[in-house]
Amino acid sequence: MQKTLIVIGVLISIFFSENLTAAEPLECLKDAKAPEIIKNERGFYILNGKPLNFDPCHSSVRFKVPSSNAKPPLLIFVHGSGGFNDNMRAFNLFYENGFSVLGYDAFEPNGILQNMKSSVTNSQRQEMIFAATVGAMEWALKQKDIDTKRIYLYGISNGATVVVNLAAMYDKNKIKAIFSEAPAHAGMGMPDDIKVPLVLIFGKEDTYGTPANNPGLRWLHNGPCRFNVYIPEAPKGNSYNCNINSSTNLNGESHLAWYEKQKNKKKDVQIWFYDEAAHGIFNGELRQQTRSTPDGGRFNAPEGAKSEVKVKYLNDLLTYINNNK
Repeated sequence: MQKTLIVIGVLISIFFSENLTAAEPLECLKDAKAPEIIKNERGFYILNGKPLNFDPCHSSVRFKVPSSNAKPPLLIFVHGSGGFNDNMRAFNLFYENGFSVLGYDAFEPNGILQNMKSSVTNSQRQEMIFAATVGAMEWALKQKDIDTKRIYLYGISNGATVVVNLAAMYDKNKIKAIFSEAPAHAGMGMPDDIKVPLVLIFGKEDTYGTPANNPGLRWLHNGPCRFNVYIPEAPKGNSYNCNINSSTNLNGESHLAWYEKQKNKKKDVQIWFYDEAAHGIFNGELRQQTRSTPDGGRFNAPEGAKSEVKVKYLNDLLTYINNNK
């Protein structure tokens, strides 16, 4: 028998496991007002105001705890541009392997609906994801039916950038390790230092986000500074001096260069590469494709991986977690 907590708006259904008699208060956001959404001249949606914090009572939130005599570890799944569906496959896989899992959509509470998600800039996406993820982390630390000493974060794409920034905000007493799969090369950037073990992950065929006529590998690409934004609530990093308000005509730092700096500082960081894989390794079979931006540009958007690669990837993640309890 499992205990499943699914939050649907203000209607809350709680299913208790045999050894649990009470649930933690949900601390719903009260009277929270979403920021105004404006469509700019280039066709992108932007927020007028600060994005909302994590609301455990929002309909997108999924929190599942397997039945167990021992408190299970928790994996928090942090999505990319596609919203919570980006992580649904990984979310289910880890739950099936005995983990508590927490997932949520950072866009919907702010009024960004499914048909609008592709028309939001990376920086705005990451601002929403960052606010929600910090809130989700603080909420998770208060839950009594999980092992709060064994919390792991798994981020994909825009969410992968966000979780690396949380690696600079929390220590190993609160986060055991962070998995950052294909962080974005535009947005809030990467922090100067990290405090917890970190694994950067890339499919070797991942050119996602680079111009269709000039493809570049995800970990080597260094996008223009004008696509970056420094978020004051986030740790200082490579977007602090490379953003829309500073070095607009220069390019930023590649993820490989950032990784090498962290290694030189003796930080606990690894980088994994996978053959026959692109962006979002768990997200379907390997496929090559391009997509359009609202202002008419086209970019590379290869996704997925071969079936056997997904199996290896999951085993690698589980092995790493087992070795870093």
